[in-house]
Amino acid sequence: MANVPAFLRFNKSTLVSNSPTTATESKALIQHVRKIPAQRWEFTLTTVPLNKTEIRKLMAWVFSQNGRYSVFDTTLPVYSKPRGVASGSPTVRTAATAGATQVQMQGFSGPVNGQLLAGDFIRFANHSKVYQLMGDVNSNVSGQLTLSIFPQLRADIPLGTAAIVKDVPFTVRLVRDAQEFDSAVSGSGFSSFELDVIEVL
Repeated sequence: MANVPAFLRFNKSTLVSNSPTTATESKALIQHVRKIPAQRWEFTLTTVPLNKTEIRKLMAWVFSQNGRYSVFDTTLPVYSKPRGVASGSPTVRTAATAGATQVQMQGFSGPVNGQLLAGDFIRFANHSKVYQLMGDVNSNVSGQLTLSIFPQLRADIPLGTAAIVKDVPFTVRLVRDAQEFDSAVSGSGFSSFELDVIEVL
């Protein structure tokens, strides 16, 4: 897995949830839609303003990804940070199977109201998929709570699996093989760039 350069920071991200379906439409204009059990996060990431030296370094790093071949972990502005308290060292309290939309957790500090809030993200240590919370949750006096997540679990998670709820990393790759950089002369000498990436499943 490629390492993200230390200077490469993002100050804006556009988030897309891609949940594919199959659809047909009858002559009576009635639609029949079926859900495919899959989901992927997709992003446009905008860098902080970079100076000329950093721009050259960014070009070299992007080109070294070999288009869609390499993958890397990145945290996102706003989205990787929880809105909830997110205190403690959470682990899975009861094993959950692929396809589940609820996960019982332990190891949070407690009791805490607003331990995690709707829209916060979570990643389990045994696979790279990132999930989003569907509702606010409070931890009890024992630091336990039950999460409702989207999408459904992509993989089984065993008892005791650790979870990341702060600075949640997304494993991604570039969307295209061809990568383009525009150059222009400006008075400040600083420029921002956008990277289009998709979650690696």
